[in-house]
Amino acid sequence: ACAAANQTCDDPDTSAASLSDWVCTCPLPASGEATAQAAVCTIDECAEASANCTSCEHGICEAANQTCADPDHADTVLNDWTCTCPAPSVGEATAQTAACKIDECTETSTNCTSCARGTCSGAGQSCSDPDHSAASLSDWVCTCAPPSQGTAVAQAAVCTIDECVETSVNCTSCAKGACAAANQTCDDPDTSAASLSDWVCTCPSPASGKATAQAAV
Repeated sequence: ACAAANQTCDDPDTSAASLSDWVCTCPLPASGEATAQAAVCTIDECAEASANCTSCEHGICEAANQTCADPDHADTVLNDWTCTCPAPSVGEATAQTAACKIDECTETSTNCTSCARGTCSGAGQSCSDPDHSAASLSDWVCTCAPPSQGTAVAQAAVCTIDECVETSVNCTSCAKGACAAANQTCDDPDTSAASLSDWVCTCPSPASGKATAQAAV
């Protein structure tokens, strides 16, 4: 019975009065034994460090600062161990190190000290993370909402809008050619996104006159 299961057999007491006490023991690197029957052999490929286990993890996950888990310890199920990335990064791989990723725009965990965590949205801006690899941190970008313009890396952007040149329908305060239609020049003295309807139309020489947010007389 033991040999048929590729296990060793040992009889701890060979006296004639001690019967059915033989023991089957699993071969290394598996572990397990049973009395008077074949053993159920198990192996934790994450914990087993023996060179006899060619399928074992042997510290591959730990070397990458990842955790190892063996979902099935049966000695017939090998190379199923997984490496899992540490939080706040995500990623898992079977029988190899995982490619860890983190979206610094969407991750809100306090473990992520480099994440945006609402910096962009709090300023009414959109957030994008151009590289989700766990090795690329603090590269998220805040982008101003149209019609304003501006971007910044790892911080809220300074948004600007030139109401003389911006023609978007989103900009209800913009000149949109009002000055040009009157053959006048347009100037926006303050292009900060918070300063709107301050554009000025100025009459061409030799005429004089200017007006704010409308054509001059």
